[in-house]
Amino acid sequence: MQREFWAVVLLLLLAAGAAYAHTTTTTEEFSRYNVGWNGTSGLAAGEVHDLRGLDPGTTLLILAPNRPFTAEEVGNLRTFLDDGGQILIADEEGNANRLLADLGSTMRVRPGNLASLDRDHADPGLFTVRVVGNDTLFAGVETFRVNRPATVTGGDPLLETSILTWDDGDGDGRPGSTEAFGTAVVCAKEGNLTVLGDPSLFINAMFAENPEFINNLQPVQIDAAHSRTGTVNPTINTLAWVRETPVATAALAALAILPVAYVFGRKRDA
Repeated sequence: MQREFWAVVLLLLLAAGAAYAHTTTTTEEFSRYNVGWNGTSGLAAGEVHDLRGLDPGTTLLILAPNRPFTAEEVGNLRTFLDDGGQILIADEEGNANRLLADLGSTMRVRPGNLASLDRDHADPGLFTVRVVGNDTLFAGVETFRVNRPATVTGGDPLLETSILTWDDGDGDGRPGSTEAFGTAVVCAKEGNLTVLGDPSLFINAMFAENPEFINNLQPVQIDAAHSRTGTVNPTINTLAWVRETPVATAALAALAILPVAYVFGRKRDA
């Protein structure tokens, strides 16, 4: 009887494991639950959902922000910066511009589709830029590979494209008659605040392109409350809540085990 009991338990665990793997992955871009090329599951970083009391010994990454910041949250970020904390905002759509203004920064993200002839890939949007600023994020790095970044204005430049760069407005991969060549800044800094016009550098497929940068970024925490690293999948969000809530975890385990124990208990009494 005991052997049968544990065989059933094992089968249930295997089934639960398969269901868990299926329901806890997604294809959403930038999601921490996306194990594919455009997810961020491989990024070694903790997550914060509350911007109060941030550890100033870490870098806070705001990745592809898509939610507004309240006045209180802006105040928390200012305190974090004043205490010596580092903030890295990676944005290509301009969603971070309101936050930058509220923080008193002159930096802005200008959405675009930069392409360059200074590349070693067939894709003109995947090209190299020069490190022009002295910053620990780019220590030991001379050239840096980006993926269709946006331009960053204001601040002190850290990454700059070559003069063989243009804004590929029509997306055809070739400089047209109305698309002029010129340099562009794709990363800049003011104090402890850095803006990078390419959030795709943090997806799984891009880690191998700039390994020194990823290493220099540590220790890092992701602002999970405003970044696109979460998911809209209700199943994943429910399971995440269960994992973070000990009482819910214990209750779920009991619900899984009790029916099996009840069935075999009745057989034993029979």
